[in-house]
Amino acid sequence: MSDHRHREAPEAAQLTEQDLAIATLLGRYVERREHGGAPCAHDLLAVAAEFGDAAVDQLRTVLVFYEAMRDSEHSAG
Repeated sequence: MSDHRHREAPEAAQLTEQDLAIATLLGRYVERREHGGAPCAHDLLAVAAEFGDAAVDQLRTVLVFYEAMRDSEHSAG
């Protein structure tokens, strides 16, 4: 049974400006990849750098995860 109070905690529901930026940059990357365009990761990482080194690390991590998932889908299908 899940604890609904935990999921609805205000601190858990709030995203930071950095979180939203990373999500937006990841969305741009995915959109480019899915439409056959060049992902231009270096441009997206430069934008993430405006939020600091931690944001760059986070974006790199989610990009690697996305590529790994994409590769596993293509090899399975």
